[in-house]
Amino acid sequence: MWLGLSVMLCAVLAGLMAWLLPRWLWGWSQKQQHHLHQTTERFFIAHFLFINSKAVLGALLFGLVFAAVVLVVLGVPWLVVLLIAGAVLLVWPLYLRSLHTRRVLRFEKQFPDFLLGLASALQAGSSLRSCLARVAQLSDAPLRQEMELLLKEQRMGLSLSQALDSLHGRLQCESTALFRSALVVAGQSGGGLADLLQNMASTISTRLYIEGRIKTLTAQGRLQAWVMVLLPVFVGMALHWLDPSLIAPLWQQRSGQIVLTIIVLLEGLGLWWIQRLTTISI
Repeated sequence: MWLGLSVMLCAVLAGLMAWLLPRWLWGWSQKQQHHLHQTTERFFIAHFLFINSKAVLGALLFGLVFAAVVLVVLGVPWLVVLLIAGAVLLVWPLYLRSLHTRRVLRFEKQFPDFLLGLASALQAGSSLRSCLARVAQLSDAPLRQEMELLLKEQRMGLSLSQALDSLHGRLQCESTALFRSALVVAGQSGGGLADLLQNMASTISTRLYIEGRIKTLTAQGRLQAWVMVLLPVFVGMALHWLDPSLIAPLWQQRSGQIVLTIIVLLEGLGLWWIQRLTTISI
């Protein structure tokens, strides 16, 4: 009797899992697809790239499917193919974030010179809006693009405070936060905005110099992280070139595939941990 009840309970649980698991996987895939679409679209909008994000993601997925079919035809196990595809899908948002970080860094490097030029124009007696337009025209991208968009938002009816909030929301850096606070406070209380901008330019230049020194001093740790990640790959390639039978069980046998998965996870965890240790915010 108890054996029959146990078998029935197991059958019911197996049926529920068979019914719920595809629905959960479908919902999870739709959520991840929506996340990738939003991330890509925000990146294109923030970088003034008028490209259809759905078309880019469609091309990326088509390339992944094509590469997966080629790898399977060449004899690569399904588990390794799925790991590679998952890694590509995880790397794509990280790659976009890295490109956005580089753009923000270029903006911050241009910002002290922009503030000095803006302070000089204000000391000459021009209004703030005309100074912004004049100095922005003499700047390079991405600072020129951001300031021109700020001026266009003001012409569309937004206040200076709202336009500055939008600028800070697009870039999310300390320089735009200081710039927004300085202009808002100066507009409400008055005072020497030109002197304030000059002091701000000096502060931002000093901060960028300190951040550069920190990156230089922590470069050895970052190099060790990449050596740790790439060394097993090169050793595996060398063993495969010398004697393929030595390393073939790593992806041909079930136990080897499990070990390979654990290696990839531990390598990723170690890389993340070293990056956390070498990333110092000031």
